[in-house]
Amino acid sequence: MADKSNFEFLKEHDPVFFQLAFAAEQSFSADPNTTLIKLRQLGEAFAQDMAARCGIEFEEKTSQADLLFKLNREIRLDPNIRDLFHTLRIEGNRATHQFRAQHKEALDGLRLARTLAIWFHQSFGRLGAAFKPGLFVAPTDPSQPLRELTTQIEQLKVRLLDANEHVENNQQLTPQTRQFQNPSPMPYRIT
Repeated sequence: MADKSNFEFLKEHDPVFFQLAFAAEQSFSADPNTTLIKLRQLGEAFAQDMAARCGIEFEEKTSQADLLFKLNREIRLDPNIRDLFHTLRIEGNRATHQFRAQHKEALDGLRLARTLAIWFHQSFGRLGAAFKPGLFVAPTDPSQPLRELTTQIEQLKVRLLDANEHVENNQQLTPQTRQFQNPSPMPYRIT
C-alpha cells in the first residue's frame, strides 16, 4: 500500500480528502483504530464540502449527524450514500471512544470509505459518472496469519481429541484381543 493508494482519484479535489484517506490506509497495519478515526474525518470533510457547494449553512460546532440531516433534507441523499456516511461516523466514534478496533473492522471501513469517495468523485469530479475506479486493493492484514494459525490449531485440537479417543478404544480392546490370540490352555481331563 506504500506505493499507490485506493484513493488516488481524490487528488483532484481538496488536498485534505486525499491526505485523510491516505493516512487511513497508511495507519491500517500499525493502528486500525486510527484508520477508522481518519475515515470518519474523511466523511466529515466530504459532508462539509457538499454543504458548502449547496449553500447549506453549518458552523464549526455542527455535529456530523446534524450536518448529514441538513444535507439529506436539502438534497435528498441516496439512502445507500446516507448509510455510508453514518456508518463511517458511527465506527469512527466507536474507535475514538473505545480506543480499539480490529483490522477486519478497519478493512471494512476502508472499503466503505472508498465506495463513498467514488460516489463523491463521480458526483463532483471532472469525469463525473464516466470515472472508472478500478478494483479495491486491500492492504495486508497483519492479523490474518494469526487467524489462520488459530483455525489450524482448532482443527488440530479436534484431530487430537479424535486420536486420543481412538487410542483409548484400542487400549480397552487390547486385553480382550489378547485372550482371543492366546487362549489359555484348557485343562485336559484324563478319563
